[in-house]
Amino acid sequence: MSNFFLTWGLLIIAALMDVIGILVIKLRLNVLGPIKFDSIYGTLVYCLKIISTPLTFIAAVVITLSPVIYAFALSRMNLSIAYPLIIGFSAIFLLILSYMILNETITLNNILGMLLIFSGIFLIYIK
Repeated sequence: MSNFFLTWGLLIIAALMDVIGILVIKLRLNVLGPIKFDSIYGTLVYCLKIISTPLTFIAAVVITLSPVIYAFALSRMNLSIAYPLIIGFSAIFLLILSYMILNETITLNNILGMLLIFSGIFLIYIK
C-alpha cells in the first residue's frame, strides 16, 4: 500500500468515521430531545436510549473504532502533523455533512473558516 494511504488516507477515514457516527447519534438525540440531568438513573436510561437502535449502536461502535484507525496513521507520521489534519478534516466533513443531513445553515464565517482549514491542510501537505 502506498504511504499516502497509510497516513493521510487513514486520517481521512478516521475523521469520516467519527463524523458519520456522531451525525447518526445527533439524529437520534433530535428524536429523544434534550437530556434532563435530574438523576443518575435518568441520565443512564437516556444514554441507553441513545444506542438502543441498531443504527445508533453501530454508530457508537464506529465512533469507538475511529481512534484505532487514527492510531494506525499516527504510527507512521508525526503527531504535530497528524493531529491538526484529523481536526481539520473532521471540521470540514462535519460542516458539509451537517448541512446535507441535518439541514444546518452554513454562514459566511463557516465558509471562510473552511477555506482557512483547507489552506492549512494544503500547507501541511506541501511542507
